[in-house]
Amino acid sequence: MHNTIYLKNVNVVFEQKKVLKNISFNVKPKIPKCIIGKGLSGKSTILKSIIGLTQISGGEIKVDGIPIVDQEKFKLVLDNIGMVFEKDALFDSLSVWENVMFKSLGTKYKSINIFKAQRLLKKVGLSKNDAFLFPSELSGGMRKRVAIARAISHKPKFLLLDEPTAGLDPVKTNMIFNIITELCNEFDITLLAVSSDVSGAINYFKEIIVVDESKIHWQGSLKDFKKKPTELIKKFM
Repeated sequence: MHNTIYLKNVNVVFEQKKVLKNISFNVKPKIPKCIIGKGLSGKSTILKSIIGLTQISGGEIKVDGIPIVDQEKFKLVLDNIGMVFEKDALFDSLSVWENVMFKSLGTKYKSINIFKAQRLLKKVGLSKNDAFLFPSELSGGMRKRVAIARAISHKPKFLLLDEPTAGLDPVKTNMIFNIITELCNEFDITLLAVSSDVSGAINYFKEIIVVDESKIHWQGSLKDFKKKPTELIKKFM
């Protein structure tokens, strides 16, 4: 299915230990989904498996209808995936605009790239002048916003977020999730996030997956998540 992420019975084994057990779900356009769970529950490994950073031991993953095992075709799919890592992964030696437009560096169109970067930075609440700063000059919240701008710079079909608000206070957390929601609606992006910050995240997503001890404990709508919480879910709320 187009613009859809599909996982069926996905397993990952690392050093003879199962770190993912029979993970099955799909993410559809206009139905943003968030995976929640405690640290080391396996939730971030799911994202890494989807983009091929972690090799699966069994099961099936398809993105935009293309299996990740079809390496030649999947290279094209990766160009349609934007990723925001937990540690933001900005290049400290590059300016903000160079980080945002990293995929376009090396072209002759420097002024156009700067203009595009500034336009993207405006969408995440940063100024034109911020484009010429370096990551070391930014606050944690600003770095996250730069990482988001970079992730959408190539107009991806999919956006994957790994702990996008880690280390941020509630005000900045709400600001980041508002920005993400608005951008995904504007650009029609299929969204999948991972978050330990349940109270800050859940209201921005239509569907929730709870991962515990490397497997899916529960999945369903946000309404049901709040209405019929299991004992484990109650610990998150």
